[in-house]
Order: sequence, then C-alpha cells, then structure tokens
Amino acid sequence: MSQLKLKQLQHESDTWKRSLGFMMDENVQLKNRLAEILRTEFDENLLEDIENFQTNFIREDEMVSLLKADIAKLDKLLVREVFEDGQIVENINQMLREIRRNISIAESQFGKLKLEFNSYLLENLQ
Repeated sequence: MSQLKLKQLQHESDTWKRSLGFMMDENVQLKNRLAEILRTEFDENLLEDIENFQTNFIREDEMVSLLKADIAKLDKLLVREVFEDGQIVENINQMLREIRRNISIAESQFGKLKLEFNSYLLENLQ
C-alpha cells in the first residue's frame, strides 16, 4: 500500500474519531437534558417514554464505544501495514468497508434519535 493511501486512511480514521467524539458530546448533552427534566415537575405518564429515551442514549454510548474499538484495531493494522504486506491489506480493506457502513448507520440513527427526542419534548412538556 502506498504512503499516500496510508496517509488517507489515517486521515479518514481521525475524521471518524472526531465524529464519534462529537456524537458522545451530544449524547451527554441529551442525557443532561433528560436529567434536568426529571428534576422538574413533569407528567408522570411520560416516565415510560423518558426511560426509553434514556435506554436509547445508553445504547448510543455502547455503539460509539464499539466503533472506537474497531477504529483502534484498524489504526493498529495501518501501523503494521507499514512493515508488512499481503493479507494485512485485505484485512484493512474489509475493516474499512465495515467501519464506513457502521459509522454511517450510527450517525443516521443518532441524528434520528436527537430529532425524535427534541420533537417529543416540544410536544409533551408544558
């Protein structure tokens, strides 16, 4: 694999890390908002929905952690590729496809969750 291609892969990996970091930060803000709502007077009938959102926020954290672990594995392979060749290139290509797909899914799901949460709050809080 050429040095230019390796550098591009490292850049893409860094971009994913920033994106996941942003998702984690946003998720913290959403959980803080949820805690703020629970500290105020709110309709007890909404508690089940609030708990569902909390569960979804926790799942997002788990998904981001798994993706970060996958990216860390890829980063290790990229370092190894500098010294080795052959099968590692195929492993890198397979990991790239999986991570790209999973990052896309995670970003889409998280965006949808944020919209649903904010819309829900607007419709149900007084």
